[in-house]
Amino acid sequence: MNDPYLRFVNCVGAWRMHAFALSEGLCGALGVAADPLPHQLATVRKLLGEFRIRHLISDEVGLGKTVQALMVINALRFQDPSHKTLVVLPGHLLSQWQDECWTKGHVMPALVGESDFDKANLPPITLVRAGDLTVRDEEGTLLFQADSQIFDLIIIDEPQTMPRETVQTISQLTEGFRQVLVLSATPRLADVTWRNPLMHILEPELAKLARFEERTIDELLADREASGMAALEDDDQPLPVVQAQYAAGRRIIRNSRRDWSDRLPRRRNHVVRVQPLQHERLRSEIALELVGNTDPRSGFEGPHWTAAKSLQRSARAARSVLGDVAERGDQLGMVASAARQLTLDDPGDSRLSALLDILADQWARKPDRKFVIVCGDNPTIEMLVAALPRYFPELDDAISILRRPSAGQEDRVANLREMQATLAPLNSGESRLLLVGDWVQAGLNLHQVSSSIIFYALPWEIDSIDQLIGRIDRLNGGSADRDGQRWVDIWRILVEGSQEAAVADCMDAMGVFGSPLPPLSPGQLEDVQELLARAAIAGRIPADIPKLAETEQSLPSTFRQEVSEMADEARNLSDIWVQNVGENRPLALDVQGRDPVAKKERAIGSWLKLMSKASDFDVDVRKDKSDSYVFRTLWYPRTEKNRAAESPFLLPGVGTDRWMADHVPCILRRADMASPPRRSVLTDQGEDTGRPLHFIDNGNDIFDALVAGYRAIAETSFGREQHTVQMIVMLPEGHSALAVGGNVFLTATLFDPFPDSFIPELWSVSAQKLLKTTPTEAQRTQLLEDRKALRSHWQAIQRAVRLSTPAQLVLSGAAQSSDGYRSLTREEVEACLQPFAEDGKAAARGKAATQPVVSRDLAERWEAENGMHVAKVSKDFHKTARQQAASRLEIIAAQTAASYSAELRNRELAAERRRAGRPEGVPEELWLGQVAALERQCMSLEMCMEEALALINAYRGGALQVDEPPAISILAGLRTMG
Repeated sequence: MNDPYLRFVNCVGAWRMHAFALSEGLCGALGVAADPLPHQLATVRKLLGEFRIRHLISDEVGLGKTVQALMVINALRFQDPSHKTLVVLPGHLLSQWQDECWTKGHVMPALVGESDFDKANLPPITLVRAGDLTVRDEEGTLLFQADSQIFDLIIIDEPQTMPRETVQTISQLTEGFRQVLVLSATPRLADVTWRNPLMHILEPELAKLARFEERTIDELLADREASGMAALEDDDQPLPVVQAQYAAGRRIIRNSRRDWSDRLPRRRNHVVRVQPLQHERLRSEIALELVGNTDPRSGFEGPHWTAAKSLQRSARAARSVLGDVAERGDQLGMVASAARQLTLDDPGDSRLSALLDILADQWARKPDRKFVIVCGDNPTIEMLVAALPRYFPELDDAISILRRPSAGQEDRVANLREMQATLAPLNSGESRLLLVGDWVQAGLNLHQVSSSIIFYALPWEIDSIDQLIGRIDRLNGGSADRDGQRWVDIWRILVEGSQEAAVADCMDAMGVFGSPLPPLSPGQLEDVQELLARAAIAGRIPADIPKLAETEQSLPSTFRQEVSEMADEARNLSDIWVQNVGENRPLALDVQGRDPVAKKERAIGSWLKLMSKASDFDVDVRKDKSDSYVFRTLWYPRTEKNRAAESPFLLPGVGTDRWMADHVPCILRRADMASPPRRSVLTDQGEDTGRPLHFIDNGNDIFDALVAGYRAIAETSFGREQHTVQMIVMLPEGHSALAVGGNVFLTATLFDPFPDSFIPELWSVSAQKLLKTTPTEAQRTQLLEDRKALRSHWQAIQRAVRLSTPAQLVLSGAAQSSDGYRSLTREEVEACLQPFAEDGKAAARGKAATQPVVSRDLAERWEAENGMHVAKVSKDFHKTARQQAASRLEIIAAQTAASYSAELRNRELAAERRRAGRPEGVPEELWLGQVAALERQCMSLEMCMEEALALINAYRGGALQVDEPPAISILAGLRTMG
């Protein structure tokens, strides 16, 4: 051991990191590279504390549903490193998920369908396009199967953008998954055709029962809630327990932007009205004639409306429509012919001057400002691409265009790469304009590209407007003013007298531009489109247009909780999380007033600095060769020839041959993340591709290896089974630990309220007996799935307890005094474990003691006294943990009994039906075997329910006890450097 003192402090550092993940880190969830917001903390805490993760996160657009999902994944991986997640998503979200998985979630995901996809060696996260779940080869075999035997968690992102048939297929295949998350801002719960498959996903036992009884899921939900109301009236159970068991929306979480407006940018609207050119005025008149006799109840459907929209785009877009109308030969055709000729003689556009003025004014104030310009159609895009560089020469070959993706299955990967290539120049600053049509897809994040959007041409559907603005009006979006307020700027360029101006003014009166759309029912949407159509037909807006009001989008429920109430609860939980820093919290002595995540970042930085000082690893600071972006590098200690010297352990995927080839680029702080987050950096001259940039926190394989490596050293070098290591520690002059005493005994102990040893073996004795009587492999597989689900439920119990009672890192010690022994305070122990002087430069050094630091009798006394102290504190800690977890475990127990009972009822119904009669053509022996198999499945599930409840009761009753918590100790003689 090079320096036993520094090695011990590094081991304590690893325990700090592990303890933090178990406490303030929400079971490891907060290791992702994102600043957790109150609603995200509340949602993740709820999901991790449930008996079963099977939920819909229905937060409104821009509130970070993907980040919350990554937090949940990180926690599940922290608890079980073999955990695997399958994400089912529309093709256009692949880029976002790939970026977020690595830059925030520490995982390079696999992509089904890519040439390097290897189903035998899957990473923790696999991405699959929804359509690929139903693709078959020539023999009719599925090219990819969403297998619940391989994947633990399945996430379905934005199902409302998928074909309904695909969602129906997904709802069926999710039945076997142990954990399920659905992410959708607009889940269409008011529409029964969409509600049924979603509830099938969230409540599979209920869906099965509905099939057995030939009833609807809605009817069964109503019956369940009626039973819940009866339980409340009888005072059998408290409201939280009843809600968890019976509420229709018990697995639906929704946060509203209205309740988190302080976390989002504000909108600034600018309206520019221009007078039409002659051909534009004629085109508006023609458009009015074309739609004059249409039925507004049909909205903007039909060829006349398509033509009317084109007439109000660029002259290039309007010519084909004018040509078609001119062929009619009537009075309107003559007007169209004249208008078409005018577009050729004077192809001007009244909106172009307004656009040039906006750009010139804004770029004069902020030259690097970027804009998203909504153009309406490809001809208008092409016109602007040709026209703008004439006025702004720097835009030549520097305008990005985002075109509508191809609908072809074979083009999806190409579309994804094209989108990435389109946004890359904007991210790097080479482009300052992004031109789009009148479409945008959910999940496309543009807030890191721009905080300004210009509607050169306006979509005529409110959801298109909402989605387009929503791409830049998101968490961490907007540009900040001097007072720190973040803004999103929205310009509308409107041609006076046009139908498009009437539609825009009508939308403005409804409040479409001022804030995100509230959830609207299908009927409301139809009414809105009819109102907009009437405005377009009349060429002016009607009087007294009402603001859009939110309709009820959640399930009908007598247990409904208001979104604002959930927001208040989330803020309270966040305040407790920030402020609750007790004596035994792992990072208790860090700077006051900073939230726990910021404190952990600081602690990680100090830990890496100490590793470098101890020559355990080499930590350096470098800049990206392309843009001077600052990051750190981590490698083994180097020899003069840049070879790896001795290190306490190896890191995964990090070679030892050459520093240049093997070092790990990394960042530690969320504030150091680029915008948008970058996947890689160029560390050396001549590199063609960058090296992956790691974010160092739990979930990252390098960080986890550091924690695991030092924890292993702690056990083998300083653990209970070892003789206490005695050493001399030389401290810099003025170090605060010198006032503690000459000789000290230091101990670190980690208290976990529900250690892994509490979780039983997968196969109990009874389960093994049942397995031995199972005749076929298929039936044995079913029993294995039951046991895996049971283990998942045991782990849920563990998470619930850990969330109720955070882990504690207890630092204790003794110093020599006149009577031989004096207990140290936490602050004094921390001072002894601080190697650096106040200036942060001079550091302590340690060496093994050649002579005993104190007499053997005194050392044994200290060890005995400390052992009794730790035993008492441990007993009190676990008693408190049981008390604090009691209410949560009561809910978990109720959920456990209800969920298992519901599935057991379904299995018993299936067995009873099979017993009731032998199907025609089925041999009796086979029929009897089928009956026996179904009965065995019932026995298996009943056994699992008993074992799940038994673990809860054993913990609550104090039957699960930790004999000796892990502890490490040293005996140090503190001396001044001479």
